[in-house]
Amino acid sequence: MFDGLFWQQIISQFHFIRPWWLLCLLPFSAIVWVRWQRDQQSQALVELPKHLRKALTVGDAGWKKLLPLKLLALMALLAIVMSAGPTWQRQASPFGEDKASLLIVLDNSLSMLEQDIAPSRIERAKQKISDLLALRAGGKTGLVVFAGSAHLAMPLTEDKAVFAPFLAAIDPDIMPLSGKSAASALPLIEQQFAASQQTGSVLLISDGVDTEAISAYQQFFAKHPQQLLILTMANSNSGQADIASLKQLASASNGRMQPVTIDADDVQWLNQQVERHMQLSGDSAMPWQDMGYYLLFPFSILILLWFRRGWLVQWCLVGCVGLSLVTSPNAFATMVESKAQAPLTEETLWSKSQQAWMNLWLTSDQQGQWYFNRYQYEKAAERYTQPLDKGVAYYYAKRFDLAHQYFLQVESNNALFYAANALAHQREYIAARNLYQYILDKTPNHSAAQHNLVEVQKIIDEINQFSESQTSSPDEPEGSIALPDDQPQTSDGADEQVMAHDMRSQTLTAEQLLGSEELADKWLQRVEADPKLFLRSKFRVQQQQAVSKAAELASKGEG
Repeated sequence: MFDGLFWQQIISQFHFIRPWWLLCLLPFSAIVWVRWQRDQQSQALVELPKHLRKALTVGDAGWKKLLPLKLLALMALLAIVMSAGPTWQRQASPFGEDKASLLIVLDNSLSMLEQDIAPSRIERAKQKISDLLALRAGGKTGLVVFAGSAHLAMPLTEDKAVFAPFLAAIDPDIMPLSGKSAASALPLIEQQFAASQQTGSVLLISDGVDTEAISAYQQFFAKHPQQLLILTMANSNSGQADIASLKQLASASNGRMQPVTIDADDVQWLNQQVERHMQLSGDSAMPWQDMGYYLLFPFSILILLWFRRGWLVQWCLVGCVGLSLVTSPNAFATMVESKAQAPLTEETLWSKSQQAWMNLWLTSDQQGQWYFNRYQYEKAAERYTQPLDKGVAYYYAKRFDLAHQYFLQVESNNALFYAANALAHQREYIAARNLYQYILDKTPNHSAAQHNLVEVQKIIDEINQFSESQTSSPDEPEGSIALPDDQPQTSDGADEQVMAHDMRSQTLTAEQLLGSEELADKWLQRVEADPKLFLRSKFRVQQQQAVSKAAELASKGEG
């Protein structure tokens, strides 16, 4: 059930949220000690022989002696501990910002085309990544690919729909340089985790590394809090992979290695390690989760021992039911009205009966929370009365337009931040960026807004970069970035061709692309039609920028 990491987490992070309540243990201990002393004195006063004392006393010995008082003392102890708030883990963020982050470093060199693992190493690696994405419940995932050079294919993101097409486009022929330089990925790893300000995990998927990479990774992970996980993408019996180097890398970097399997055991193990690392690192901005509520179960059982059959329990039950009917005057009318309607289907009848029962016992907000806990987010949003709660529910239901409207009704920086998140999910990047900037102008220390502003700006910069690469890649055929041929040619076909030509022949900024719905749709169609072309152009531009920067630094050094 629970492995060593679970108990290690409890031991290392256990503390009390409200430790001052533990001072109540002092008077509690004093009362117990005084009661015990009085009991000892009373026994000493009875100077009777043991055989007479045993015959004259009933239930005055053994563990049953003063049992009600012992149970009362145990209940008081549990109450004090519950009030102190024991905890060893943090609450989950409602928007998933504090889920475990994972940056995947994928070997995209020519050796990954080997077919000792069907259909090939690179294809099996992409399948494993897809399975891992499906298994991860929230959390940000990024992708770095390397061959002779390393490139960021996908920054840390929660959008799996955006991740999938670019993952499918990964192939060795999109890399600007051939080779196998795993060490070149380290600056990108540092950059991604520095931007997210989170302690996450790095998953290296490869069939072997060189000595330089082992030394570089050892130095990197000795200075950084991230953990290294390695998925060996090779058949150990084929003799074509350098698995020994990966074992050496795992040992030197204090990482953990997992061989690829034909089932999902490897992916499940990786996901478990990623989640456990975040829990053990305590890397979260969310408050600690109060685990004292779980003590209510034994506390309730002890309370039940105090009740006896009689009028007390019966009248308590009658009082509770009567009070509920008084406070919910419309509940009975709702039940009668539902029965008086036309014949209903079994499903509708059950739904109305359930709603009538909930109206009897729960407020609107409590009903909303009930539906929210059961992942029925739209129903939860309909029941909630507070705009912030409605916005959160619609956000989970992926109704980002409605979530944005309700968040704007709340006057707080956090509500504005959530509204900006909703805009970003609608791909309204310019509006989201402006709102993040507005929040930072009011609250410069809002770290989450700073982080999201950087991420949105990266998306805008990538759009600008890709637009620039359209005219800076003479080796690409002119028609290679045109609109797909299967687009319907109507009376507006000539205008579409002129628009496509204009988009090829000129550099359009992100503001121009995102400011025009027509331009944005055409640009997205072209990117989605061939993401491999986008990645090839992006990596080539990145490589040219790196070469130019290195030459500039070299010239400054000589000067």
